[in-house]
Amino acid sequence: MTALPVAAAAASPYQHALDRGFSTLRFEPLLEREFQRFHSRVNLARVRWSAWLAFVLYGVFVAIDILTLPPDVHHWTAPIRAFAIMPAFLWVIAATYRDAWQPRMQGPITLAATMAGLGTVLLIAIGLRARHPLPYEGILLVAMFIYLLASLGWWRALAVNLATLVALIGAELAWQIDPQARLYQIVFMLAANIVGATGAYFLEHSTRAVFLVQRLLNERASHDGLTGLANRAALDEHLARIWRQALRERAAVAIAMVDVDHFKRYNDRYGHAEGDVALQAVAAAVGAQARRPLDLAARYGGEEFMLVWYRPLDAELATLGEQVRAAIEALRIPHAEGEGGVLTASVGIACVVPTPTHGPQRLMEAADAALYAAKQAGRNGVHIDAGVALPA
Repeated sequence: MTALPVAAAAASPYQHALDRGFSTLRFEPLLEREFQRFHSRVNLARVRWSAWLAFVLYGVFVAIDILTLPPDVHHWTAPIRAFAIMPAFLWVIAATYRDAWQPRMQGPITLAATMAGLGTVLLIAIGLRARHPLPYEGILLVAMFIYLLASLGWWRALAVNLATLVALIGAELAWQIDPQARLYQIVFMLAANIVGATGAYFLEHSTRAVFLVQRLLNERASHDGLTGLANRAALDEHLARIWRQALRERAAVAIAMVDVDHFKRYNDRYGHAEGDVALQAVAAAVGAQARRPLDLAARYGGEEFMLVWYRPLDAELATLGEQVRAAIEALRIPHAEGEGGVLTASVGIACVVPTPTHGPQRLMEAADAALYAAKQAGRNGVHIDAGVALPA
């Protein structure tokens, strides 16, 4: 028998990103937002302590400026460090302690990095103008900090450091009177950017790969390998979660049990390989009926599937059930021993408003009983129990 054309379950966005590659360090918009939340969460402690480190070091340099530099120089350098650069890092520190800001940490970090880079160039320019050059190691440390410690996205880090490099070249050309010193400082800064950008690029690339693999493993652990629908464990977890939400909101929860009619006969006649292809097609049809955010389609086991609908109306249960049944019949999968010569399914639906003393098991049992009633009525039909009575 020729394999059937199947609308496969939606491909994993994580697998798709791994297959495509991400040399530009960018994912598709939805996946990129998910990665940024992941990145902010896992690097939160690193950002906080790096910001504290920068804040303390700049404070130390304020004291060193006052103690070692001439008054006409530290009169400018100390306030720049204390009142421009240090507050930016203080904002980063404060943001790490606020839940609302944690997913958006790239903004405060970018500002602090920019203030550190351009502020340090300004300090160097002040020293050059006063003919009292400051040590250039500071600007190299800033570049390495931005690339490797600040947890800044690579493109942002590159932009900040390139802006700092351009500003430094401008300061050197304007006020550095020693051509050899000018050449060395520009080359050193350029080399620091090349080394730092290269290291930061591979660091972020590895982080993105870890993110995709971790998400893919989690996804596979909660999805059925054949059909791509949620597996039994994910179904139980989802039911428990929305049951609690339904209790709070006094909302109804409905379960549809879907069982492929005469599937053992289908396997016996056409073989298990064709049976797997048929189940994939049925799974795609069932999955398409979970349209709302809290709806879920799962493979319950074998040729049985389950649909969970949150807050359905009693009046729409018959329509929802018929849509599932009709979608499977519309696949027109040949089945010589099936209803009408094609593969069909029976659907049993139960619906209830949860009570605090009972879990979803009673609702699942009622849906299973409704499915049995649908099969007893001749298969390829829908039976509904819209008022499940939970025991007192």
